[in-house]
Amino acid sequence: MDPLQLRHLLHKIVVKNDERAFSLFFDYYHTRLIRLSLLFVPRFDQAEEVVADVFLKLLGKRESLLAIENFEGYLFKMVKNESISFLRADKRQRTGNVLVDDIQDYLMVDHDNPEKRMINSDLGVLLHQVVEKLPPKRGLVFKMVKDENMSYKQVGEILEISERTVEVHLKLAIKDLRQALSQYYQENKPAIPLSKQRFLSILL
Repeated sequence: MDPLQLRHLLHKIVVKNDERAFSLFFDYYHTRLIRLSLLFVPRFDQAEEVVADVFLKLLGKRESLLAIENFEGYLFKMVKNESISFLRADKRQRTGNVLVDDIQDYLMVDHDNPEKRMINSDLGVLLHQVVEKLPPKRGLVFKMVKDENMSYKQVGEILEISERTVEVHLKLAIKDLRQALSQYYQENKPAIPLSKQRFLSILL
């Protein structure tokens, strides 16, 4: 949704109290906001609760929404803050690891590319383990950029860090992944098909 469409939708919600406009807004953002909340809270039902609270708070102060210049950035930061508040209120402490539900390949598997399809399950497990062991903020940046397709600017606004810092975290995360891939490659090279060797050698 581009900024003009979002502004038009917000105008209908705020000025006309248009329920259909709010439904469109809800449908567009709901799943994405839950995924974002899951970067901070460990369970889906907790993320659902966080996002529901965010929507309720937005409705409670709808009169001020049109005055927000970067509404989407404001919305994402609101979900982050609400997720952290949820954890504090529930007296749960973070484990220090970023939760990764189902990561097979940090480049995201392209099912139309047979070489990428040859990345097998043991390599997927390896990458999953590496991502979970990344320092918390580094792993979080990686997840937001690679899995949620957020821009450096969006990530920086949500985490309250500069775009340059986002870039550094991402490069360090990819460096860690490449080191793990390199070790895997050297240890398993004789058993790796030539096509997969070519694919891995490009990454390394």
